[in-house]
Amino acid sequence: MKIKSLYLNNFRAYKNIKVIFDKNMNVIIGQNDIGKSTILEALDIFFGQDIIKIDITDWNKDKEDNKIIIGIEFFVDEELEIVIDTSNSTKLKNEYLLNEEKYLEIFKVFDISNDKLSKEKIYLNAYYPECYDIPLINLKIKDLQNKLKEKDLKSDNDKKSAEIRRTLYINDVTDGVNLINKTIDLQKDDGKNIWESLQKELPLYFLFQSDRANKDSDSDIQNPLKTATKRIVANFEDDFKKIKDSLEEKLNQIGVDTIDKMKDMGLDVASSLTPKVTNKNLDTLFSFSLESDDGIALNKRGSGFRRMVMLNYFRAEAEKKIVEKSNKNVIYAIEEPETAQHPNHQIMLINALLELSHKNNHQIIITTHTPEIAKMVDSHNLILINKDENRNPIIIEDDENKLDLIIQTLGILPNVNIENIQKIKVVVCFEGYTDIEFIKNVNLNIQDFKDIIDINDESIFLVFLGGSTLQHYINYNYLDKLNVPQIHIYDSDYNQKDTKIHYQYKKYIDEINLRNNSDYGFMTKKAEIENYIHPELIKNCYKINTCFHNGIENWLEHWSKNDLSTFINENADKSNPIIEPISSKRMSKKHLAIELSKNLTKEHLLELEAFEEIKNWFEKIKELKELNRNNY
Repeated sequence: MKIKSLYLNNFRAYKNIKVIFDKNMNVIIGQNDIGKSTILEALDIFFGQDIIKIDITDWNKDKEDNKIIIGIEFFVDEELEIVIDTSNSTKLKNEYLLNEEKYLEIFKVFDISNDKLSKEKIYLNAYYPECYDIPLINLKIKDLQNKLKEKDLKSDNDKKSAEIRRTLYINDVTDGVNLINKTIDLQKDDGKNIWESLQKELPLYFLFQSDRANKDSDSDIQNPLKTATKRIVANFEDDFKKIKDSLEEKLNQIGVDTIDKMKDMGLDVASSLTPKVTNKNLDTLFSFSLESDDGIALNKRGSGFRRMVMLNYFRAEAEKKIVEKSNKNVIYAIEEPETAQHPNHQIMLINALLELSHKNNHQIIITTHTPEIAKMVDSHNLILINKDENRNPIIIEDDENKLDLIIQTLGILPNVNIENIQKIKVVVCFEGYTDIEFIKNVNLNIQDFKDIIDINDESIFLVFLGGSTLQHYINYNYLDKLNVPQIHIYDSDYNQKDTKIHYQYKKYIDEINLRNNSDYGFMTKKAEIENYIHPELIKNCYKINTCFHNGIENWLEHWSKNDLSTFINENADKSNPIIEPISSKRMSKKHLAIELSKNLTKEHLLELEAFEEIKNWFEKIKELKELNRNNY
């Protein structure tokens, strides 16, 4: 499970708001004290991690009713089975426990009376059969058995609630029965069992705050280390007990001998004395810190270094809990990861988080004030909080408006730096640097292309605009101000599961081709630049059967829209020392475009029906290069 959305009612500054999350990476942006941390802390309260405690002061000052609501929609497998009735498993969809959009929606309610906050109440929003006044999940087994008798029905097992409910659903929920939104109490009767089962499936949530104490003596650091120490020391308990018993015996004997000598001297007090030996637990005899070769302890190091170490303490502890709970889903919520970090370390850290976010079982949520971080992610990964005319915080959802406001909020500038512009006659724009490496490789290795134009000519400026990142939006508009002909070559992206991403750059391409000048835009006929890699190259490199070649009907159509980086990452033997490690979709994407493209031949491209398309790219570059700049 991953978070689809969070909604808050009457929680702090938020009267009523819904935040939509990406499955992988989320960057929350907004001015100071606008409510970025509130979102992370609301999630912590929902998941019950106890870093943040909810209290009456969290009640919105302009509240409209006497309750605080924190709700979450989860992406969930409809086929997920949970055990509600002891050992009998059932599917969420079969119990009608998903909402109308097929998400799992759970919300917690904190009622307020006499300025006191009640204990949380937990509910589930379901798209439920209208024929039941009371959800079947809230009925006790006797009530369910009575319903069977009333309808003269027989269940496969009348002693199991899930089986009875299944029989009732099959009989009652026919084509004529409507489904309506219904709230199910998860603390009532069998609802409790649902919540206990769902809790085991929920992702693990770990909040890392920017103002967290980061001395190595602080409990925030020592707690996970002490836990680790206890776990390791436990392996030596038997040996230690033998040594301890032997020491206690010898120490006790010293006490006895001493008392006897005192009695010899006639000291009456000696009769009231008894030897007593105490010891500490083995794990308390050890402490753990980190020192460099120069012997400087962690709490003597700079705040930036300490924070980086602390962040990785946090990650290590989180990973350990994942293993212990056998839960593959984890959410890292990190407040301002750039705090006290050198710009180079900021980039390294965000790259690491991006890489982590693309692992199937991870979701990342961060807040930031740093332009460089915002520029590194796709626009759909950005969440902007602004204020409406009444100064209430709102989420800006319109993409272009969002990007404009982010640029204003963070003061972002373009990073396109064109040196010796007087020599440049044409600019060729791509989404990412791997696209540039691909075009360079095919130009170098396929003579037909090089005969048209040498792409390494100093009059040709190759630039990547950042794909769907914020940087693309900035650089794209910046290039318009230059008096240089442009060619834009963007992926069509029609292979992605998220249909909103299909042809997402078409508006830019259409705009370019409608200009009253010589600028030109190409949308790739295949989904991505990786789809121009021949399947035989992939098969030979990764030792996997591509399943789309050698006479298979419509193989080319499938190949042209396949998500190859995902396909390879999931099927390649990553232990194979011959290939570059491909620990994620991003790494396999990089390896395809940068390395395998070096082996492409004219024959490969002809078979992929891509030779003429790429040839047209080079011909257009040549055409624009030869234009008279003064007439442009």
